Amino acid sequence: MQPDFIAGKHIACYLPYKSEFDTYPILQTIWRMSKTCCLPVLRAGELLFFPYQHGDELKKNQFDIPEPVDRTNQIEADQLDLVLLPLVAFDGVGYRLGTGGGYYDKTFAFRKKSAKPVPLLVGLGYDCQRAAPLPADPWDIMLDAVLTEKDWHRFS
Repeated sequence: MQPDFIAGKHIACYLPYKSEFDTYPILQTIWRMSKTCCLPVLRAGELLFFPYQHGDELKKNQFDIPEPVDRTNQIEADQLDLVLLPLVAFDGVGYRLGTGGGYYDKTFAFRKKSAKPVPLLVGLGYDCQRAAPLPADPWDIMLDAVLTEKDWHRFS
């Protein structure tokens, strides 16, 4: 288990959609370790984060992705310690391709102005999603690490 995961108190994750990396074992670990688990909610082109416990009511958004119904106790993005996010592909330096909406890039744009980027952004994917260098735009937010079924990749 990674030290950043152990130290983190507010951890954002996601519920797997279609063929995304299965996060259910990670969610169970977050709950078992009595950490605050947050799920993203899409609003006005960005992501908001709300606490989520097993059994909480969920509602599908416009993309058919489950989101918490309870919208109280929002955790601000800069108050999260660790964010586990889905990806379509990743490269060897920390660039990520998502599904194309740019929601994570917009939500965590504030990291570009910070001397110490917080929260830690960790992509979850499969080793076969590793790609040659990906094209990067100025607004792209780089990952700090990627966890696959085979390895942990930390970027500098």
